[in-house]
Formats: sequence, structure tokens, C-alpha cells
Amino acid sequence: MLPMFIALAPVFAGEIFGDLRAGDAYLADVPIQLTCGAESTEARTDSTGAYRIRSKGSGKCQLQVTYKDQKPTVDVVVFAQPTRYRLILEDQKGKFVLKRV
Repeated sequence: MLPMFIALAPVFAGEIFGDLRAGDAYLADVPIQLTCGAESTEARTDSTGAYRIRSKGSGKCQLQVTYKDQKPTVDVVVFAQPTRYRLILEDQKGKFVLKRV
């Protein structure tokens, strides 16, 4: 019975979590996409700007947010252990840039 349960359980290679803000304001309900190789996982920030994404992939990945019709990205590394990434969107001459804090 245990092998069957293990076979049906989802396999996750890693997880990232953290928060997203622009200036001093935390951004609620913002779509986030984590892409590791050919695998993509989507989530949204909660009402406090926090997010958590699990991925089947690991290693160097790309995190993208969708905010005000723009889709800035930042490279992240996904490990077997959960990793925190605090993110900030900076407006640079009308173009948003996503950075790790």
C-alpha cells in the first residue's frame, strides 16, 4: 500500500517563497510564474504580497511577474530545501525591472 501512495504523491524538486513589493507597498494578487527548464508553475501573491511556489524542476530557473501589462523576470536558483526570495519591482523610465532584495 505504501509504494502505491508514494507513486501517486506529486514529486517536487524544490520550493521558493517570499514577498513582492513596489517601493514600500506590498503587491497583492499579482500573478507569478516559475519556469525551470520546460516546467512552468503559476501562483499569485496573497493579500500581503507573499507567495509560495513548488516546482518539479530545480537549479537555475526564471521567475516572472505580471504587473501593469509588463512581465519582468529575474533568475533564481531552486534547491531541494525551500529558499526565500524577497522581490522588488523598480520603475526605470516606464519599464519595470524585477530584482532580488
